[in-house]
Amino acid sequence: MTARTLAAALTLLAASTATAQSRERVCVTTEARRLVGAPFLLANGSDRIVAQPFARPSREGAVFVVAVRDPERTLRVGERRNLRRAITELELRGPATPADTLPGTVFVRVNRELGVVGEPVFVEDPFPSRREGETFPPGVPVGVTVEGGVLVIAHVAGDLYATLVAPEGPIAPLRRVAQAPPAAANGNHGFVWLTAAARTVNGHAGAVALGGTEDGEVVALSFDGAGERTGDPVLWQQHVGGQMQLLPLPPGADPAALLERPVRGATVTGEQAREQVLVRLTDTLEPSGEPARLGLGPYPTAASMRGGSLLLSQWAEGHGLAVSTLPVARGRVQVETPRLWTTRELEGAPLGHTMITGGEGVLYDLALNGDTVAGGMHAYLVYFDGAGTPFPRRDVIPLRTRVIAPPALLPAEDGVVAVMANVDELGGGIDAVHVRCDLLTLPPR
Repeated sequence: MTARTLAAALTLLAASTATAQSRERVCVTTEARRLVGAPFLLANGSDRIVAQPFARPSREGAVFVVAVRDPERTLRVGERRNLRRAITELELRGPATPADTLPGTVFVRVNRELGVVGEPVFVEDPFPSRREGETFPPGVPVGVTVEGGVLVIAHVAGDLYATLVAPEGPIAPLRRVAQAPPAAANGNHGFVWLTAAARTVNGHAGAVALGGTEDGEVVALSFDGAGERTGDPVLWQQHVGGQMQLLPLPPGADPAALLERPVRGATVTGEQAREQVLVRLTDTLEPSGEPARLGLGPYPTAASMRGGSLLLSQWAEGHGLAVSTLPVARGRVQVETPRLWTTRELEGAPLGHTMITGGEGVLYDLALNGDTVAGGMHAYLVYFDGAGTPFPRRDVIPLRTRVIAPPALLPAEDGVVAVMANVDELGGGIDAVHVRCDLLTLPPR
């Protein structure tokens, strides 16, 4: 290669590098829809939102379902949509709950344009949920996409109940799938945490779930592709000292979960110090071997698979993003030391954190913080490119609202869809927000 040819090649490389550096992914909100509303929306401390895609869309175009517990019947669905209210009953101090009514769960099927398909459905609980003597109020639903639809599992009166939401058709009442172990020594009973993940069961896309009590007892469940429980619940012989989270691992991999385990010391706010450890499970969903330390703290942990690796992320004290890339080799999760990126401190108090893998293998990490002064919301979206480098984007959801439940995140063709339970000047409701992320060529600075 001559000197002139080498110079030309270097010039071309420099030009292409400059062009690549000027391309950047920009994320903006393009659509915000209120799926179901309420003049007054309550949160009892255990509320969670289920937002999961169907394996196959319905004939009417429903691509995902949203489910939320509504013990006080604040959401206006069915007959309550046209409920007449006098001027003295504007529900400013509480919901106008009819007497002698059962609590339940609201289900909403949604299409790609964030439009509601059909009518939202309220499914009553089999019986009243008595909160006396219960460690945790009713709620905490979780959802998993299975072959026949979306499996939704929730607390009702301390036990675990489930139903399958098909892409179309009626929704069956909740049925009990696990009964809580006997009351603890302090008199409390009922499951206090619940987690579920997809897993192949009997050759079909099914699900597994874990439920734990305040006394540290854990019950494991398996469900087939039709949402039916397979076998009897398995009660662990070991007790655990914290909440667990099943990990979204690929088919054929051994199941595993995160455990928030107490350690010596205290946090800066005087609370018990905790760490995240990896617990490997057997085919019967019982613990196998000793837990492995991951180097992650007591913060909400988001998890998602990309390629052959499991990625875990945490926001540490609101200004450091810890990311662990755990390879899945020969069906087992391997432990790696996390990497830490620092950024400007996030404004407000943390409200929720989640992560999913979108199109082209891009990871999207969403953290919501509540404004402690003006009552607003800050949404921080971080996307990870193919090289694994995080790029944060601040205030990507320009809503003035109070978020009362952690968000759920769904993949879209050009970004993500965030589903949130909000309260604003129009009342309360469940909102779906489409955040579009495009790779743009920015002008030279």
